[in-house]
Amino acid sequence: MATRYNVYFAGQLLEGQELTSVRDKLAKLFNADQQTLDKLFSGKAQLLKRECDKATAVKYKEAMERAGAQPIIKASQPAAAEESPQPTPVPEKTLSAAQRIAALAAAPDEGGYSSEHSSTSAAEQQPTADREGINLAPAGTDVLREDERNEPVIREVDTAGLAVDATAQRLSEEPPPPPMAPDTSHLDMGDVGETIPNLPADQVPLSPNTDAIGLSPRGTDFTDCAPLEAEAPPLDLSGMDLAPAGMDVLEERYRKKELAEAPSIDHISLEE
Repeated sequence: MATRYNVYFAGQLLEGQELTSVRDKLAKLFNADQQTLDKLFSGKAQLLKRECDKATAVKYKEAMERAGAQPIIKASQPAAAEESPQPTPVPEKTLSAAQRIAALAAAPDEGGYSSEHSSTSAAEQQPTADREGINLAPAGTDVLREDERNEPVIREVDTAGLAVDATAQRLSEEPPPPPMAPDTSHLDMGDVGETIPNLPADQVPLSPNTDAIGLSPRGTDFTDCAPLEAEAPPLDLSGMDLAPAGMDVLEERYRKKELAEAPSIDHISLEE
C-alpha cells in the first residue's frame, strides 16, 4: 500500500498575501461559509483531507498556494513492502484551473471537510477526541445554539380602519362603454379595376386666360430676350483737357521730396 497523506491548514499565509484576499479565495475554493473560515484561520491545524494519495495531496497543495495559503502535508503511514497498483491519475495539463479546483472541492473526504453531504452514519460524522478536522453534522442537526437564534418579532397591526369588500367586487369604477360602430349599410364595394371618382371639392379650379400667349416657331433665336446694354450716363467733359506729354501733373507741393544723398564709402575697404 502506498503512503497516504493528510492535508492540514493552520491559517498561515504565503509571503506578500493579505488575509482578506486569501479568505475570499479559500471560500470559493472549498465553498466554505464564514464560520468554517473562522475555524480555518483560528491558528489551530485543521484537517482538510485525510488519507489521500500523493497526487491528491499535490493538487491540494498547488490549489491552496495559488490562493495564497500555506498548507501542511504529513504522511499518515509508511509505505508497505508490496504496493498495490494505483489508478493512473489524470495529468494536470489536461485539466483547466477551474476543473482542478472543482475536483478538489467535490472530492470525497471521510472525517475531513467536504462541501458535499456525506453518506456516512451519524456516529461516523461526530468528531472524536483523537481526530482533528472539520466535519458535517448529521441531517436535521441544529446549526445554531439556543442563545444564537433570533427570536421572532410579533407585530400588532391595527386593522380596525380596514374593510374587506365582497367577493368579486370591482376595486375601480366601471369604465365607460365604447363608442358605437359607424353605420356602413349605405356603402358597397366597387368592382375590381373600377375607377373610383374623387370626392367633390369646394375649391373652384383655376382657369387662366392664355389667349395672348403663343409658342415661337422651332429654331427661333431667343437672343433678343437678353437685356439691353446699359447706356453711358451723360457727362459734361467740356471743361476738361489732357495735359501735354511730359508735363508735371502734380503741383510742386504735392511732389515727392528728394532723398538725402548717400554717405561716401570711399574710405571703407574689405580685407581679404
